[in-house]
Amino acid sequence: MHLITRNWQAKPLGMYLVEAGILTLDRVEAALDEQQKSGRRLGEILVNRGWVEQQTIEYLMEKVVLPERRVVREKLSHPDEIDRYSNYNLLNSIERVSQIEQANHNSSLLFDLPFRELQVCLYPKRSIRFLLVAVLCLILASIVGQFSVYYLPDFPLRDSFAILFNVDAELNIPAVFAGFALLICSILLAIIAYGEKLAKRSYVNHWRALSIIFLLMSLDEVIMIHEKTIEPLRDKLNTSGFLYYAWVIPGAIFVVTLLLAFLGFLTALPAKTRQLVLIAGTVYLGGAIGMELVGGYYAELYSQYNITYAIITTVEELLEMLGLLIFI
Repeated sequence: MHLITRNWQAKPLGMYLVEAGILTLDRVEAALDEQQKSGRRLGEILVNRGWVEQQTIEYLMEKVVLPERRVVREKLSHPDEIDRYSNYNLLNSIERVSQIEQANHNSSLLFDLPFRELQVCLYPKRSIRFLLVAVLCLILASIVGQFSVYYLPDFPLRDSFAILFNVDAELNIPAVFAGFALLICSILLAIIAYGEKLAKRSYVNHWRALSIIFLLMSLDEVIMIHEKTIEPLRDKLNTSGFLYYAWVIPGAIFVVTLLLAFLGFLTALPAKTRQLVLIAGTVYLGGAIGMELVGGYYAELYSQYNITYAIITTVEELLEMLGLLIFI
């Protein structure tokens, strides 16, 4: 058996990231300087700085770095076998890692999960483009329908069209679309929870809880369960003005409680993901609770049956849908 006669060592992680075009050498050197000072792992530093996603590090380690190091340990009989293996594996993995990084760039949550038993590939940019067009079409149809009801003379199917596309109604096209978008979020969160469990990471239960919450929100969006609590709560709490739609009180309490319970979870997310999740939540709640406060105040003074109230509810639903798109 021929033994390896030259000194061959596996490249450090930083060099793989540079060769894949994911990081510049300057950034790797900056991270290495911080590593010397803090003693933390290089991958952890890169993720915390928002330069690389955690999933990318894991994929590269599993598919390239660790296999090459095993090759060195096993001491292949011919040195050129090491080179062939290394070059082949790296070239085939660089494209894959670059695809993951591109997905990270276009999505607040990464759903291309490189776990041993689970791999789900989505195309965030294409999906978001489709969903955004759908949202704008639904909003436009709702505006046209409401405008025709209040400003145009009656014509065949006018009221049916307005009801079918009214974003503030239940069991119609916008309601089903919003419910479906929430259901997609629930499914994706469940996939992440399963992947986190396979990887034996923390916060698995937090991902599961989010999946369940989005599932319940999906159901509520279609049949508007929260709307049925307004009058009982209003009578019991004697609310008016901005609290005319009294469900916002328990709703706001739930949001604050959830935020406090998930503080550790949020801080553990990669910086970019955390930022986008917070933006998505702010936009969504700005519609669901913020505009609901405005709508309640206006409805008590002037009723719900006018174009101004229709505009308020349209803005509310638009913010909710945009929040979901940012989250996805």
